[in-house]
Amino acid sequence: MDWKIISKKIDKAQLTQTDHQPIYLVYVRDDVGNNIEAKEAYGINHRTEVTKEFIHKYESQGIVKIEHEE
Repeated sequence: MDWKIISKKIDKAQLTQTDHQPIYLVYVRDDVGNNIEAKEAYGINHRTEVTKEFIHKYESQGIVKIEHEE
């Protein structure tokens, strides 16, 4: 199987007047293009945690690619 984990920047959160954090949508896509599960992530570190969570949850499906779109 050729499943993917994809993340896209969807918004920016303003933490303070000078500090902003990107908001990502991280999702799992199966080999025919269906989105299986999605989760919002706040910042790069959280995006990494969500990506690892999906890798662990769907490892039996054969994740072959991780794409981080900026």
